[in-house]
Amino acid sequence: MSSEKKFSDLVITPSTVPGWPVKACVGLFCIGLLALYLPFGVLGLGLLLYISLILRVMVQPESYIRLDETVYAPVDGRIISVDESSDGTKTVILQPDWFDSHLHYAPVAGQLEDITWVDGSFKFKALDGVPNDLCARREITWRTKKGHLVEMVQFGDKWCRLIQCFLREGRQTMVSDPAGLALFRGVVIVTFISSAPLNIVPGQRCLAAQTQLGQTL
Repeated sequence: MSSEKKFSDLVITPSTVPGWPVKACVGLFCIGLLALYLPFGVLGLGLLLYISLILRVMVQPESYIRLDETVYAPVDGRIISVDESSDGTKTVILQPDWFDSHLHYAPVAGQLEDITWVDGSFKFKALDGVPNDLCARREITWRTKKGHLVEMVQFGDKWCRLIQCFLREGRQTMVSDPAGLALFRGVVIVTFISSAPLNIVPGQRCLAAQTQLGQTL
């Protein structure tokens, strides 16, 4: 008899493996789960990295402490519009870009007078000119050392449904103090009264706690 082995004897076919149907089913099940959940895992990791990026702290405590009546941009981003009324009321609308920090900072040094949440709808875009009474928003008011009022309004819209305030009424704040956040690309409006003209223009880049909006004179 010949001791040579045939090629077929060296190949293990599924039928020769005990319980091969069960192993095959479990293997296909694992491959299916991997194909289904790996994209979701990658998406979740990407979202985590993005949230970490837009919530990074840009203003270091005590780095930009302001003791005067100057009003500063409360967020990194762009100045959308500037309005100067005849009675001296100045209204500045700001919005962060997609990769700017979405944290808000106190626009002026002073005492927090009032925090009011106005219930409304999130189905509108804050920049579409919809009446304020229809939009969800939070109004935060400061009183400066000389008694001037500065208001910051955080607006919600279709994309920005998470609006948060870190402050409490009666607290003394500096410009470097975190005031809140609005995800994603929440519109911020700063209103104050000043007789001096503003030196900012729509489309201008602004940096939180560094770009001067004006003086409460």
